[in-house]
Amino acid sequence: MNERFKQPVLYAGKVDYDVDLSKPPTTGEEYIKRVMFEAQQCEEVTCATIDETRLKKPTLDVRPLPECTKAPDYVNPPMEWQKSQVADFSDIRLYIAQIRNEIIEGKRSRRVSNIKLPHASNKNGWIDTCINTAENASYIEPTLTTILELSQPTIEQVLEYLVEFLEDQRFIEPQLGRWLYALLAALELPLHPDVCSCLRSLARLCSNKRSQLDFSQANEALSLNLFICLVARYFRQLDLADQ
Repeated sequence: MNERFKQPVLYAGKVDYDVDLSKPPTTGEEYIKRVMFEAQQCEEVTCATIDETRLKKPTLDVRPLPECTKAPDYVNPPMEWQKSQVADFSDIRLYIAQIRNEIIEGKRSRRVSNIKLPHASNKNGWIDTCINTAENASYIEPTLTTILELSQPTIEQVLEYLVEFLEDQRFIEPQLGRWLYALLAALELPLHPDVCSCLRSLARLCSNKRSQLDFSQANEALSLNLFICLVARYFRQLDLADQ
């Protein structure tokens, strides 16, 4: 069967190797013979010679992003603790997803709090809302009702605001930690690439701050360990995980 495909489709006769290629062909057969002649002169394999001196150097300096800093032994979270935190976090996310579905299906009415939240574009307003102490009137506790009021783009935007704010903080204040945890619990999957990058930045920030703690500050590493664990173990950024 395969031999049939090797047979020539157009018969042009014998190739004249003394043909004058400077003159144009006068017939179709002569043209085909010239094509056959030129094909026979080509090597089966050819390699290009590259003059590397003429190549321009790349203008972009691409540097890999740093990974998480390894935890000191006195703050390194045990694997059982990490598994427990992921399990609790998963239960909370399932509960939020169930309530959302019930609201969509009309089985549950949406509760609206009487607290006025900042607009998604109001970065300073959200930072003030999330980090001020409970004694301050502008502080709002991240309750389930409050989180369900936020659209997914708003959740992603506020999370980015807080991660940027965290860069200048020595550790995570409890009120900021509660907001970060609530926003992570409300994130819908699959993650947008920008959101995934934000989560990885959060984990790296936490690991860097944790590496600066001494033995007497071990308790301050709990919230840092928690967010590294959730980003790495739950959101599957396993290259950032504590081993």
